[in-house]
Amino acid sequence: MKLKHITFTGIGVDTDIEELKQIQREYPIVEFGVLLSKNWKENGQRYYDPSELYRLRFTGLNLSCHVCGSIARDAIKDKWEPLYELTRGMLGIFNRCQLNVAYEQPTEETPSVRPPLDLNELIIQQRCANRMELFNTIRNRNGMSILLDPSGGRGIQALMAPPGIIGLKTGYAGGFDHNNVKDKLICLFCNEYVGDFWIDMESSVRTDDKFDLNKVRRILEICTPIIKKYKNYERERA
Repeated sequence: MKLKHITFTGIGVDTDIEELKQIQREYPIVEFGVLLSKNWKENGQRYYDPSELYRLRFTGLNLSCHVCGSIARDAIKDKWEPLYELTRGMLGIFNRCQLNVAYEQPTEETPSVRPPLDLNELIIQQRCANRMELFNTIRNRNGMSILLDPSGGRGIQALMAPPGIIGLKTGYAGGFDHNNVKDKLICLFCNEYVGDFWIDMESSVRTDDKFDLNKVRRILEICTPIIKKYKNYERERA
């Protein structure tokens, strides 16, 4: 089974944690993304108040942090202190950390980046398969994956071309919603060049810019029969 996660990004402090836990029990493949920024107050309600991260501790939720702004730019240069400071010792509640640096250009400092010990996986966001300038400069990619996302959470439709690097776990974001997720997921499953992958949604699971658990459930209900079909197909081929 190549699909590793279905990620829903932008949970808020007011999102019902018990309902998130129930959704995860029903759909273990789910992951919830937490947007973090030094300027979280100015950036709107998609961003989590870092002082409230303790609420997510000991919940057992599959969580990823999606780091934006200057803190992401520091981290890509292997300067993790600002992120540790922002999360107030809570970085360990996340399984994966995504650096939203799609529009950053490579520098001499970039190739030294490495995941901190608190994290199982570091995700580098890039715009698309033929715009991976930053990722391509990184020499040591152990523990790294890549998210192809030209949208940046704006719901812009994305091409789903794989990056062409064997064994690279790859995420796809941009324009996934309840109308097209079925076809897009089938397309990814059927593409022989796609290895382990995940899909990520942000704008399409919001109502009045608030995280909408009903929309999350709707997407998962659509995806479940497709996942089961292709899981069985992989078993038969094996």
